[in-house]
Amino acid sequence: MRKINILKAIVDLLWIFSMPIVLLIIGFSITIFFVVLSELNIKINSVVLNTNKLTSKILLAIAALNYLLIIAALYFFRKVLHYFLRVKIFEEMVITSFKKIGNLLVISSIISLITSMLSKVYFEQKVALEFGLNQHLIIICFGLFFLVLSEIFKIAKHQKQENDLTI
Repeated sequence: MRKINILKAIVDLLWIFSMPIVLLIIGFSITIFFVVLSELNIKINSVVLNTNKLTSKILLAIAALNYLLIIAALYFFRKVLHYFLRVKIFEEMVITSFKKIGNLLVISSIISLITSMLSKVYFEQKVALEFGLNQHLIIICFGLFFLVLSEIFKIAKHQKQENDLTI
């Protein structure tokens, strides 16, 4: 039980530190279209953005909003850990939260992969196909893992209900 307390403390700490960043991202995503950012050297995924063009502003806003998807997944993970601490493991909220976490992570990684590829094509004018382990693949795997956990917990909840009915 001590490990879950440590995990909950770390996740809560991440949540507390991410809240001011969320406000900055929302404000930045809105103001990016109204303020000239030519003085800033903004770099995402090792690509320097030309912030005077509308396309680069849209890519930057999508990348910022993509971060919010990961924060939403962190919120649902906090809820799951809260239920685990109260030893309510097979609650419907845990199962739906695992599914939401998985969907958010998969969507986030796909959006991140697409924006990364588009920014390389748009800003560097090169198309590259890289094989190997990268952050997008790992986040997709985590998302799929949470989706599998959701199905496993759904099956386990059903089995628990059947066991509770038998004498």
